[in-house]
Amino acid sequence: MRLPLATVGATVLAALTPVATVSVGAGSGMLISASGSVWTSDFTLGQVVRIDPRTNKIARRILLPGRPFGLAYGAGSVWVADREANTMARIDPRTNRITKRITIGFQSYGAAFGAGSVWVTSEADGTVRRISPKTNRVTKTIKVGALPNGVVYAFGGLWVANLGSGGLVRVDVKTNRVTKRIKLAKVDWITPSPDALWVSSETGQVFRVDPKSGAVVARVRVGANPLGSAWIGSELWVPNIDDSTVSVVEPAQNTVRTTLTAGKGPLAIVAAAGDAWISNSEEGTVWRVSPQQ
Repeated sequence: MRLPLATVGATVLAALTPVATVSVGAGSGMLISASGSVWTSDFTLGQVVRIDPRTNKIARRILLPGRPFGLAYGAGSVWVADREANTMARIDPRTNRITKRITIGFQSYGAAFGAGSVWVTSEADGTVRRISPKTNRVTKTIKVGALPNGVVYAFGGLWVANLGSGGLVRVDVKTNRVTKRIKLAKVDWITPSPDALWVSSETGQVFRVDPKSGAVVARVRVGANPLGSAWIGSELWVPNIDDSTVSVVEPAQNTVRTTLTAGKGPLAIVAAAGDAWISNSEEGTVWRVSPQQ
């Protein structure tokens, strides 16, 4: 359900003013900053778009089959998980060419790089797959829960958010075993800070979790259906896809400092070249925004 903008939390809304608007295609998805560029997946037209922050223009479009979505960077490559074609594409950013296609699980969502491996979640079979960049093969498939979405390597372990089974799990990267399960409702994205994990929930809130104890330190009410958040300066910027807003969370008080109106369906945010970059999924644009808003 979409909430009227005037009722999002108790924060007065202000309009975001983009420094630049980049039209990437039909539906912009996840974002990463890598090799001096901002990358986004267009899951509607089947492409990955590379943006040059020096010019705010598209540097390259790389066509992919299916519905590319999850992005990661590591081992000198950009990794793209496809939600439909059950493949992981490895892209060399020096040449903008796909150097390898690796078979993964269907309905992949999140991708991450850590502990010398690429990790990708699969909603279809409730797993996370570990891929070796040396062999370009899946080395382990780990059962984690129902509808795993976001995945991140932080605090010496791999963390996966299970939307269906309502839980945050920790995987020991040495043993490839689940070592911790934290019950959280409808979680789907994870953003680490120096001392915590910030986990987005479709209940309209972000959970602050202590990675050592697994305790929920705070519950911050944001907008409708928060997704791929990012640290911009010293604050957490949270895109709320269902009400087209961005909640800026002040971590010292665990409160929303301000709520900003964005484009249609903001899905992910990344920090790059001193600014915040926001993918507006329903209009196929990426906004570049000054963090001083």
